[in-house]
Amino acid sequence: MNKTRNPLRLNVGFIIHETPGYTRDFEFDFPHLELPPDLPVKDFKGKISFSRTQKGLLADASLTAVLPLQCVRCLEPILNTITSNFSELFVFEGGADDEAEVIIPEEGIIDLAPIIREYLLLDMSHKPVCKEDCAGLCPVCGANRNKTQCDCKTDDIDPRLSKLKELLDNDE
Repeated sequence: MNKTRNPLRLNVGFIIHETPGYTRDFEFDFPHLELPPDLPVKDFKGKISFSRTQKGLLADASLTAVLPLQCVRCLEPILNTITSNFSELFVFEGGADDEAEVIIPEEGIIDLAPIIREYLLLDMSHKPVCKEDCAGLCPVCGANRNKTQCDCKTDDIDPRLSKLKELLDNDE
């Protein structure tokens, strides 16, 4: 069992006993945080407000984090700032209408790490690049075209498409 303190495990049991409309804010500022199983984040900052409702606790989050990614063109490591805003309803035991709803544990402690990890991954770019004009890798020799120029010929045409290339060349 992991004995490391999880800063995203919050005791919200006292909010359960408040009247609907009660709100409590939790602020975060961590220079480094590990979101299990495999997501290290830097400069994790933000706020989550828990509001007591008739059905449970509504969490409204506004977070930013820096994720280590890899450029999809040149495969160099990059750091990408992600902003994530989401709302999640934690329902009381027996109050869930469907399986998708998250139930408040009996002890009143909610682990936000899996939910935050999920939203950060959903909000990150699917094609992160180190810079807009990244030249990428040479498809022949694999050299990083941002660092070196190679003399590889890359205009080889699939022989099955050579007739189409002739048509395009004639059209010009």
